Amino acid sequence: MCAIIAESNFTATPNSNTVIPHNVRMRYPDFAQRFKTAVAECDTAPKTQADLGKWLGFSQPTINCWYRGEKIPSMSSAIKVCGKLGVNTEWLLSGKGSKRTHDSAGVLIGAGSNLEPAPDLGAFSKVPVVGSAQLGDNGYWSELEYPVGHGDGYVSHATKDNNAYALRCVGDSMKPRIKSGEFVVIEPNHTPIPGDEIMLKTHDGRVMVKTLLYERDGKVHVMSINESHPPQSFDMAEIDKIHYVAAIVKTALWAEI
Repeated sequence: MCAIIAESNFTATPNSNTVIPHNVRMRYPDFAQRFKTAVAECDTAPKTQADLGKWLGFSQPTINCWYRGEKIPSMSSAIKVCGKLGVNTEWLLSGKGSKRTHDSAGVLIGAGSNLEPAPDLGAFSKVPVVGSAQLGDNGYWSELEYPVGHGDGYVSHATKDNNAYALRCVGDSMKPRIKSGEFVVIEPNHTPIPGDEIMLKTHDGRVMVKTLLYERDGKVHVMSINESHPPQSFDMAEIDKIHYVAAIVKTALWAEI
């Protein structure tokens, strides 16, 4: 598990804890529209839901839920679907990146002249590192708490979130994307969507960085990059906060206060 510790006294805006209310059922209209677009633009895809389900390897009710935006596929299912439809998994789940993995000539998108200009990331700031962690004997993560703006030094990173903070990661569950000892920059005022990395903190003190998959039937489902760590799910009642991971920062960008 790639685990970290969050500052429990961290001050954020009222909207910073992006936990879904218990009485609200999540819907995914943007995903539904992307799925419909991918099917419509795939010349070999059947156009009826029943035939499409057989072609993709899923039941017709599942296809219907995707069309209606009532559910989204798991990461493994999305990879399977995208392989058949010829679209990018990240684009299908979150709308990020290029729609197609290859252009009409078979060239990998993002190579050569297909590069897109980078977005405006904002001015570089000294983002405070508000905690680090070690694995305790009981499986929980021991905490070091600091006031916001103080603590275990800072990392330099561009951010537009005035409440941004950084955390030092320990563990290998997100390796190779996040290595033990590296930092993540958290933007609590940015709402995460499926496919994003998140910091998840439970009411009993567990804190971790994972990839957000989906929310279904009162549970939030997350996954690790390292396949030796299985996917996990958490009841909504267990969750204290979910914050967006904006960036991964190398140890060379850390400095003392």
